[in-house]
Amino acid sequence: MPIERKYSQGSIIYFEHEEGDEIYILKSGRLDINYLEPQSGEKITKTLNQGEFLGLKSAVINHTRDEMAEAITDCNCVVFKTKEFEDFVAKKVDLLKRLLQVLSNQLRNLGYKVNNYLGNNVLEPPNIGLFKIGEYYLTTKKYRQAKTVYERYIKAYPETNLIEEAQYRIKLAEEAIRTGLAGKYKPVNEILGTEAGGTVLGVADVKTGQSPVHSKLGLREFMDSFYKAEAFYKAEQYEDARKLFVGIMDSDNKIVSSDLRNRAKFTYIETLHKLKDYMECTKIIMEFVQSTKDPTLIKQGLFILVEIYKEIQKPDMARGVLQKIVMLTPIDQLSRKAKEMMDKM
Repeated sequence: MPIERKYSQGSIIYFEHEEGDEIYILKSGRLDINYLEPQSGEKITKTLNQGEFLGLKSAVINHTRDEMAEAITDCNCVVFKTKEFEDFVAKKVDLLKRLLQVLSNQLRNLGYKVNNYLGNNVLEPPNIGLFKIGEYYLTTKKYRQAKTVYERYIKAYPETNLIEEAQYRIKLAEEAIRTGLAGKYKPVNEILGTEAGGTVLGVADVKTGQSPVHSKLGLREFMDSFYKAEAFYKAEQYEDARKLFVGIMDSDNKIVSSDLRNRAKFTYIETLHKLKDYMECTKIIMEFVQSTKDPTLIKQGLFILVEIYKEIQKPDMARGVLQKIVMLTPIDQLSRKAKEMMDKM
């Protein structure tokens, strides 16, 4: 059963590099998480408030803590062991979504560390990134963590071409745990037949000769393509992002949720704006605001249209779009922002 723990102001919940199999939900108070940003090396402090999670990654993939957690007020935390937490969230869809979002961000940060260690600056789809995390642990002789990651890989990506290799590496890790000696394995980049950053999409399994799983843009391939395109966008590699988004937009996949399709289309809009492809961007915005039912996304899309009109020296049209945002319900922070912008024009 989960337990409740009280921490007084200034208490350390856990230190960086500690091992931990506990997941915390902050019931009351505030906590600071202190860690090094994996790309820049900058020290980051993030404040957590009531209802937020901490300790997820360490518990889920058997990884040491990447950060220090400190109570900045008196705090109460609900503390779960990993199995207890899995049982707790299994039937709570909204909570599970939040958990996956937090965990994916934490794994992405770990992925940056792995890529830096392996000398790889290429952005990866999530399945390859996870596989390389396992390889990182094998290389650094953290065999229990490697075994856990490859087990997670098999569970998350059961139909990809690296499944047999993941199973083989689990056996290597188990043998190394028993004897301290690890057998040989081929680096994943060599398996994929690329110098760096290869992708499992469209690559046959070198051991079994299986044909590619992703012969069409199915749900998993859609997600892989989107996450890679989104990563290119965040890295300011806009042309690379555009190429992937064009393929995503051309696909007519009814399996993909409307939320994910909206997110993909909105990031595509942002990409086109960054590239100053105003004509195409305006066209996609118009399609987007007519097709989505999310008022927040509609307003955000219209704000980009405002920026386009301002950049091409059409202030009257920009003002007209701002007026439309102000009139859209519900009245929210975006509505007030639009009103403030109108008043300044």
